[in-house]
Amino acid sequence: MFELEQTWASTGDTGALTAVQVPFPGMESVLYVEHSTLATTNSFEFQTAQNSSGPWFTEGSTAMGATAVVAQRALRVTGPYRWMRPQFKTASTGVYNIRLLVVR
Repeated sequence: MFELEQTWASTGDTGALTAVQVPFPGMESVLYVEHSTLATTNSFEFQTAQNSSGPWFTEGSTAMGATAVVAQRALRVTGPYRWMRPQFKTASTGVYNIRLLVVR
């Protein structure tokens, strides 16, 4: 079994975070997004592509509401895919920790 673990940190700006190449065809994956205090609701997407220049496809999305406590969301995606990135669709000030786990 092959496993990839990638982490990102973000302050919640709109846009895509750095894409990662999966060194093997990603078959099962989960993207965890955890945040501390949010000012407003924020939404994010799990995007995949077959190469780094895209096109990028949204495989799943979810939203997190404004809260004063730590919250976590998980998006699960079935592959195969070679590139992956998280993308924030709306901006909300806060501290986000994003973790990707991929297995083949």
